[in-house]
Amino acid sequence: MYYTTLNYYLNLFDSGKREFAFQAKSPEEYDAWKDALRARLKEITGLNRCVPCGGAHELVSTGEVEGFQAEYHTLETEPGVVMPFYLMRPEAAFGGKRPVLIIPHGHGGGKRAVLAHQGKFIREALEEGFIVACPDARGSGDRREFPEQGDAPEQERMNSHRELMQLGLNFGRTVIGGAVWDLMRLADWLLAREEASGFLACAGMSGGGQQTLWFAALDDRVNAAITSGYFYGVRDSLIELPQNCACNFVPHFFETADMGELGALIAPRPFFVESGENDPLAGRRRVQNVTEQLDVTRAAYRLFGAEGEIVHSVHGGGHEWRGDGMRAFLKKAMKGD
Repeated sequence: MYYTTLNYYLNLFDSGKREFAFQAKSPEEYDAWKDALRARLKEITGLNRCVPCGGAHELVSTGEVEGFQAEYHTLETEPGVVMPFYLMRPEAAFGGKRPVLIIPHGHGGGKRAVLAHQGKFIREALEEGFIVACPDARGSGDRREFPEQGDAPEQERMNSHRELMQLGLNFGRTVIGGAVWDLMRLADWLLAREEASGFLACAGMSGGGQQTLWFAALDDRVNAAITSGYFYGVRDSLIELPQNCACNFVPHFFETADMGELGALIAPRPFFVESGENDPLAGRRRVQNVTEQLDVTRAAYRLFGAEGEIVHSVHGGGHEWRGDGMRAFLKKAMKGD
């Protein structure tokens, strides 16, 4: 016999009302709601506790990585906090200003895994003239803390999110708050480049989709967002499945909003969601748990006559990146069609 607490939390979630559940009926109401929710999210993620710094940058090396010619850079995002990233450039034939694409990685790897598993998409982006950056989030890749460092097999836990969450909670910080801060600082650096056009897109799978969603929700500089394998209601995916990675959890978020509200914060910018019909991380109801949240997001887009800016691509697989339609989506977003 086990006396567990899970049902208590499910009942707590069901009995409560999200403080910032989306209810705006006009663009003016939306703007007020957006400002208030963003302020609250910055508070509960600890984003507003992050410390600006000079942003020291270094080009460490250049070489071939997973078939790409990539530059290895480091960027200081807080005092003493260093983020490494790969930077890939389109062929020299592309002249003039170039759009920028950031691809955050998923939970089980780092920036190198993006090059290995999303290589086709990266090549398509480079062919479209994008400058592509693939960073390591805190606790992943070359930023793992000492318990997780080394070359353990891929099936073993390859990030330090648990350690960072346990430490961060004592300072009012979260893993996703630090990740978003770092993406914001990377965007600062990229958009300040002479060759950058000012168009910024972000695309990620799983934990990279999580970073993309939060980054785009909190930073209007993201002109287009693509999230794959990460857009579903928290009841099914994070309360019924509390064993999911520690980076998913933010104090008071379940009382504040749901994924649909995060998507609504992106309105009316182009937003692409990819879902697998058999993705176990969507919870027991699978795609229904996605579409319910997208209905909330669409309500925000309708206020701007922009519901057509949302694309939902559903494939027959599981928790995986397919990429169908993403190249066309980025091209359309760049043109502003």
